[in-house]
Amino acid sequence: MTELGLHAQQLQKMQTQPGFIAALDQSGGSTPNALRLYGIKEGAWSNEDEMFAIVHQMRTRIITSPSFTGERILAAILFENTMDRDIERRPTADYLWNVKRVVPLLKVDQGLAAEKDGVQLMKPMPALTALLDKAKAKGIFGTKMRSVIKQANATSIKDIVRQQFDVAGQIIAAGLVPIVEPEVDLHCRDKAKAEEVLKAAILTALLCVPIILFHAGVGQVVADVLIALLGLLALLSVRCYLLLPTLKAESVIEPGLIRG
Repeated sequence: MTELGLHAQQLQKMQTQPGFIAALDQSGGSTPNALRLYGIKEGAWSNEDEMFAIVHQMRTRIITSPSFTGERILAAILFENTMDRDIERRPTADYLWNVKRVVPLLKVDQGLAAEKDGVQLMKPMPALTALLDKAKAKGIFGTKMRSVIKQANATSIKDIVRQQFDVAGQIIAAGLVPIVEPEVDLHCRDKAKAEEVLKAAILTALLCVPIILFHAGVGQVVADVLIALLGLLALLSVRCYLLLPTLKAESVIEPGLIRG
């Protein structure tokens, strides 16, 4: 039995091991508040680079804690800036998996668009392809992206799910595993109804996953195989059509069955 590859090991862990996912993906907009809750006031840095350096120190302290291990933590979601940094002289994703046995995930959305028709879609992600390529090269297993539902507007919720699954198709095509996160706001007045509509929209979208995969490039592999098989079948059919008239009865009938 051959040893499982890196992706297969991480997939097996995510599929079979109980535990939780640690969210360490505060981006630029939410980082000041995260640091404030950590006990560091906003005046402790003078620019964004210093702020991210401080927050990386915080995340490093969390990740290197003896309590932070793959025994109870399945995965950790990282912000791009964290993925690009090192922990104890090792790239963050490498440290998470090879030292802590925690699967590295990456936040790929660029934040939320302004609320419209009761929802907040994800902002455009023009650099997504390059980000996914970099994440793959750095050993990231999967991704996370968030959008928010604030009202039970069926049309808008379908737009949320459609956007999530469209981007998920791109992520799968890049060789990563997407986490879709269409979140119903806790303060949504008709939360139960919104969740009901969301569930129905997700189930409908899941039925279309083969189509999404096809357009993402994954289904193209299956299509290529089918085309090759059809071509082979056509070739065999032509050969049979040309060869059958030349065959003699004794070459296709068992000896003893031919009667004069």
